[in-house]
Amino acid sequence: MADIRSVNTLMQDYQRHVAQLERLRALLQERLGAAEAEFDRLGERLLANEPTTSRRALVERARRARVTVVKMRAAIVRMDRGLYGTCRRCGTFIPLDQLLRAPHIQECATCRNAHVDRVAV
Repeated sequence: MADIRSVNTLMQDYQRHVAQLERLRALLQERLGAAEAEFDRLGERLLANEPTTSRRALVERARRARVTVVKMRAAIVRMDRGLYGTCRRCGTFIPLDQLLRAPHIQECATCRNAHVDRVAV
């Protein structure tokens, strides 16, 4: 039978976890808003055919902004499903400091580095 102290400790751990998820959700939503605004701004510049900027560079920046928006939205969906914070490739937990730096990246460092190595070969 579990003692009261262990149940209390579990509840405290759970409350800390919920607070961290709320913090990460707010961070994701804030960064998603910024990424969407950047994507919209770049789209407007592309439509305006600005002569001073290399169109190829502008298209690449817009593509990267769109990828970021998609990753942010996917991370929020994973959070809603209870999967956020685990690597989508191997299932291990992603360290909190990594999630705070890049909340939209849903792969652990090992899997991300392995993927980069495979692409580079």
